[in-house]
Amino acid sequence: MSSATKVKLITAADCELAVSIYPKFAYNASSGGGTGTVQQLGDNKLQITFDTDELLIPDLNWRTASVFGVPIPPPLNIAIRPNKFEGVLDLTTGQLDMNFSADFDFTVGSLYKAPSLKVATTLTTEHSAGQIHKADGQRLSNGQVKLVGVARVPKVDDAFLSTFLMLPTDALAVMKAQLEFS
Repeated sequence: MSSATKVKLITAADCELAVSIYPKFAYNASSGGGTGTVQQLGDNKLQITFDTDELLIPDLNWRTASVFGVPIPPPLNIAIRPNKFEGVLDLTTGQLDMNFSADFDFTVGSLYKAPSLKVATTLTTEHSAGQIHKADGQRLSNGQVKLVGVARVPKVDDAFLSTFLMLPTDALAVMKAQLEFS
């Protein structure tokens, strides 16, 4: 792994997302992933950078997300468009900290399209906490990792969405994944 120049991310089925005071979504992200580059930083650390044009994060919809075991209603869809996903892996400890930013686009069929929610956080294998949510990740071991991050989501220029989500508020991401280095 210390001589790797490429990395492949394969997201898992048992991920979670939460926003505001609402219950967590069980989120099947197993069709997601992407490829990235690896740069040696010294001190047994690697810089990992994913190409966000090719990074696939599956939409949250009735196929991929549920609350209390019930799929979200079919017209609801949240598309996740990543803008940045890069960070540093410490090969000695397995700690991984990834800077992540994305636009979350909420639609209700063709009836409603909200302005993009701008979300930025550090997805980490360590502890992440906000005012409402908190989670603990798991360091890289045998190619498996659990990244967690709490972001502060700002208010948007849409009275309905800002009120419904109680913006500004916390959003939590829990992403289990496999990393393959080559």
